Amino acid sequence: MEYDFYIYAAALSKLFAYKPAVALQLIERVGEIGAIFKLNKKELGEVLPFDKEIVAALTAPALLDWAQKEIDWARANGVQTLYITDQRYPYRLRECYDAPILLYYKGNADLNARRVISVVGTRKASYYGKSSCRKVIEELASTGKPLVISGLAYGIDATAHRAAMEYGLPTIGVMATGIDTIYPPQHRALAEEMLEKGGIITDFYRGSQSIKVNFIKRNRIIAGMADAVLLGECYSKGGGLITTSLASSYSREVFAIPGRIGDDSFEGCNTLIERESARIVTNPGTISTSMGWRERRLRPKTSAGDLFYGITSSNSRAILSALKERDFLTAEEIEERTGISLRELSSELLQLEIMGKIVQIMGNKYSIA
Repeated sequence: MEYDFYIYAAALSKLFAYKPAVALQLIERVGEIGAIFKLNKKELGEVLPFDKEIVAALTAPALLDWAQKEIDWARANGVQTLYITDQRYPYRLRECYDAPILLYYKGNADLNARRVISVVGTRKASYYGKSSCRKVIEELASTGKPLVISGLAYGIDATAHRAAMEYGLPTIGVMATGIDTIYPPQHRALAEEMLEKGGIITDFYRGSQSIKVNFIKRNRIIAGMADAVLLGECYSKGGGLITTSLASSYSREVFAIPGRIGDDSFEGCNTLIERESARIVTNPGTISTSMGWRERRLRPKTSAGDLFYGITSSNSRAILSALKERDFLTAEEIEERTGISLRELSSELLQLEIMGKIVQIMGNKYSIA
């Protein structure tokens, strides 16, 4: 029997919920997601020799029956299902090695917004921590205008979501449960408001509960969807530190609001700053300036004709075309998009800087001038 593509995706997403990289390797090896479910036990056993339980589940009709009901429910309730290769799937997250196969999304925000920042921190936030986050988001609303992502939890998360909506920014809540379960339940009204001014997203199937490991797992989405992550306030141990560690592993920029010496609720922030694992936020404009968002806003917009004026090198034109599509790119990302070797890129980038076509910003990234 032939099933809808997303039914296959939902089935694999459930079965490999904690091993998405394995699922992606399986799809790549077999060649097409639907083909996986056409293999018999012997054939699957050759592909997955050490996973007898997975092989049994993949060949049991119950899995696809469940997936059919899951997708039917999603469509009936206005929930978008985003497969990893879909154009609407967050491209930043797709670049992460452990990206989810399938996302459940409800809302109206652009998940591929030009600029995205995640804000994380303790649930037991102080007045100083919350007010500092609010000031940063207020400033970003007047400069970078990014999509604001957080985890819908108490404290810093809720502060970030509410501040974003107050200052006119879209905001997304990344959930550690199925999209049918708002956690904490006290934030149901907040989540409903966010549906009109952003949305909620998860990689967990319907009915998934708020167990500890799921919060750790969802942190990779918070980190992976963003250009930068702000740690608003954090004790020496906490989910915020897990998220910032993931962000660093994904080559995202990490920022932290400093606290006073001896202030326990900022020990995590201060430690990251001390170890130079996070850039210190000294004023509300630190992030927009460091990320190059403020400068881009203040410069007069360059037309396509002006951008390529005087450019004869095909490599230079390819570099400028790549940078036009993104706010900024590293040299490695430009190499990937253009096919130009890093050796050739270095001289081309330098020439474009001299000509005033591009600028280099924090983190060895390049942006249109």
